[in-house]
Amino acid sequence: MSQRIIAAAAAAALVLTGGALAGSAATAAPPSQFTVVNGAIRTATGTPVPASGTHASLWANSSYATTTITGSGRVQIGAIGDNCEGWPTIRVTADGVVKGTTTIVSATSYGTYPVGSAIAGGTHTIKIEFINDLSTSACDRNVHIGYAKMETATTDTKFSFAVMPDTQQEVLNTTDTRFLNRTNWLVGNRSTLDLRFVTSSGDVVNWDTPDHSQYVIARNAMRPLETAGIPYSLAIGNHDTQATGVGGSARDPAHTRELVRDTTVFNQYFTAAQYGAVAGQFEAGKVDNSYSTFSAGGLQWLVMTLELWPRVEAVTWAKGVVAAHPLHNVAVVTHDYIDGSGNIEQSSGYGATSPQYLFDNLIKQYANIRFVFSGHTGIAGSRTDTGVNGNKIYTFLQTFHSNTTNPVRLVEVDTAANSLHTWIYGPYNNQTFTEYDKVVTGIGFVR
Repeated sequence: MSQRIIAAAAAAALVLTGGALAGSAATAAPPSQFTVVNGAIRTATGTPVPASGTHASLWANSSYATTTITGSGRVQIGAIGDNCEGWPTIRVTADGVVKGTTTIVSATSYGTYPVGSAIAGGTHTIKIEFINDLSTSACDRNVHIGYAKMETATTDTKFSFAVMPDTQQEVLNTTDTRFLNRTNWLVGNRSTLDLRFVTSSGDVVNWDTPDHSQYVIARNAMRPLETAGIPYSLAIGNHDTQATGVGGSARDPAHTRELVRDTTVFNQYFTAAQYGAVAGQFEAGKVDNSYSTFSAGGLQWLVMTLELWPRVEAVTWAKGVVAAHPLHNVAVVTHDYIDGSGNIEQSSGYGATSPQYLFDNLIKQYANIRFVFSGHTGIAGSRTDTGVNGNKIYTFLQTFHSNTTNPVRLVEVDTAANSLHTWIYGPYNNQTFTEYDKVVTGIGFVR
């Protein structure tokens, strides 16, 4: 009986701490997978410790826990029990059909208890009931559910990422809310899109000023992604460097080539820690050339942002990164790569190398490079190339320089179908750009 009294007293506190006792290390853990009736979510005491750091405690025949799990095969329960003249027994129901019962026979180890016959693949609603409660003056029989899962998990093979175009027209004054509207919309539609990453093809701001006001607007606009825990990266465009002065013209025409590498202010406002998934950088403390990694659709992904018209040594660094990650599907993001007609640019501008150099020395050389995204010129477009290893490389342009809305390219990937669907949408005024919709099949992702 004491177990029930303690649990009841702790239940309210646990609700407020996301399934962990206040002050414990588990307060930052994921929430419990269970919803409990006549029971409580309590700090886990068995091993191995569930990801949430908690288990669902059931202490009466009216107690039960529910959850949703995806996959096929038999339902598997991980649980421990309190022995009181015998071990606790649970009954498992899947999608309203009783699958069977099992008795929990350990007080310390969340053993895996398969229950019932196999069921088909899909998402299933599971109910776990405690059915043989006993309490005496000497002991109290309870059960504590650590996890529920399917025998064979099903991988969700569809997910999306987003590519923001040049946002330089959206940061000119504080009354323009388009930039913030875009990131808020992405966060608000995260679940619907299954959004895993956001990147930008550069020219985040238009020019720097003594008070860095445009950077402040851009910085504030990116915070919703950080708060939501959505990793992102930003390619650096010419307008994001000290080469561009107030009004958009050259800050110092005699030193443009040197100033295009001065990204000091950009790196003050945007850091690897803020990006959220950076795994490496060419130069310490700078995001000009960096790469991020994540998992989605059952595969590994690497997003590399490269400086505008990159230095040869930066390209050499990028080659080493891609070569060291042969099982990652790579997307390269750089500010200038293809023009408005879909042709690879030939000029190095006031940088070090041309987009054609980047294609010849990096992009076409590695079998795991799948995508390239760029901005700078034109409006939107795409092209397909074949690498030296026979792999297709899909390149997308999104620039826009819009004065009325806030376009964003959405890319939905289906790893099972080896396909993608990309489209462009302006959430500020619900504007669609159907002329740029594109479906690509037969991609052949690296597995």
